[in-house]
Amino acid sequence: MNEFDFRWALMLACLLIFVMSFVGLLVAAWRHHRAGSPERSNFHSSVLVEICWTIVPCVIVVLLVWPTARIFWTP
Repeated sequence: MNEFDFRWALMLACLLIFVMSFVGLLVAAWRHHRAGSPERSNFHSSVLVEICWTIVPCVIVVLLVWPTARIFWTP
């Protein structure tokens, strides 16, 4: 396994972790929103707010990782 293959494997592993955590956060937010029980009313009860606070941190992480990824991909 050469250095290029290792970089791709590492990048795919990071991407897999990112996707799994993103999907997990979305599922948890959706289930919490749909539960509707009164003892869980401390959230905003807005799907848009819940999706936004899941997507915004993921976008920030991608923007922070992108320069590093470009360094790995340049020959």
